Amino acid sequence: MGKIKVAIIGLGLMGGSIAKAMKKNGGYYVIGYDTDKEISALAKKSESVDEIWDGETALSSDITILAVNPRVALSLLETLPPLLKTQSILTDICGIKSEIVSKAEDVCKEVYFVGGHPMAGRELSGFKYSDAELFFGRSYIITKTPKTNPSAIEKLKQMAMDIGCADVTVTTPEYHDKMIAYTSQLPHVLAGAYMNSPTSASHKGYSAGSYHDVSRVASVDEGLWTQLFSQNKKNLLFELDILIKNLEDYRSALSDNDTDRLNNIIKTGRILKERDISLNGSEKPHKFG
Repeated sequence: MGKIKVAIIGLGLMGGSIAKAMKKNGGYYVIGYDTDKEISALAKKSESVDEIWDGETALSSDITILAVNPRVALSLLETLPPLLKTQSILTDICGIKSEIVSKAEDVCKEVYFVGGHPMAGRELSGFKYSDAELFFGRSYIITKTPKTNPSAIEKLKQMAMDIGCADVTVTTPEYHDKMIAYTSQLPHVLAGAYMNSPTSASHKGYSAGSYHDVSRVASVDEGLWTQLFSQNKKNLLFELDILIKNLEDYRSALSDNDTDRLNNIIKTGRILKERDISLNGSEKPHKFG
């Protein structure tokens, strides 16, 4: 059996890491493309991809991955599908799913579209920071609608395993966006808000694990995350309202010198975290995601 031919559109951190993981696996022939010609050349020179697509001719890939931000993905959906092989798979790795899946299912008539989202990342962006091990042990989310081809889902599940993921979650685009607002987007809001304190400029010598844990994901691509927040506005606003209410509970307990209430608020958080660890396993220090 020959190698699976995969085209990766966008060779930044994520696209580059997928390419490198596939080349490490050995079961894939990788076609790369990036609007930055120097990045494309570097990917080819480093043997992270087997060839570079010209951006115009038909693609013969079995799977095509949009490893770009949501705005670019939506734009590519206007022009790319006619260039793809009939009954091949088109997928994306964007951090929001509902809008992209809806648009893709409208325009993909001859190819199978499946929404995807690897739960991995890094504070630094760009191909030079891409890593074949980025997805090792991580989760991969695949979205499913009544229009999604079951065979395409199975092929993407296997692809996720082949790049190093430990498990695959299949869900609807709507539920994905609801959960991501809490597990990914809200922590980024919290980190950014935390770093906006004037005290942050004087933290050296006074900070350790807690500071670094909370502030780590404040270092992000603001253009990308503005898109992600805006396109998941309803879900993120819901989570922000809950967070603000919870912060107000802490503040009022402190302001009122109500130590019993403050103790109970802190205790509730501890119990919920211990329950989370009990159900989902002990957490390990992580470099990514």
